[in-house]
Amino acid sequence: YDILLVADEVICGFGRTGEMFGSQTFGIKPDIMVLSKQISSSYLPISALLINDHVFEPIADESNRIGTFGHGFTGGGHPVAAAVALENIKLIEERDLVGNARKVGAHLQARLRKLASHPLV
Repeated sequence: YDILLVADEVICGFGRTGEMFGSQTFGIKPDIMVLSKQISSSYLPISALLINDHVFEPIADESNRIGTFGHGFTGGGHPVAAAVALENIKLIEERDLVGNARKVGAHLQARLRKLASHPLV
């Protein structure tokens, strides 16, 4: 359809679905991913926009043409928030929190399935 696919990973990103990003759970490859508070586990306000090459290349080409990256926002690139985000991602990886979410999620689903035949469900 020649449209961009945007995945809002603010709620389902960073391991909540048993994969690093919710879109990965369903094998979806978005053009743009929106990330927010989970990057820092809400310790500091931060957000990010991840884009694929198809989206990035025209932006980079135009930025090269005009001599600056045509992008900016209030409070962008705060060094303390960026440091907290990097440390948070490091902890997520070191402690295998995504793998733990996958394991706990499978256990929860198995237990919930047992309730499927309950008359109030």
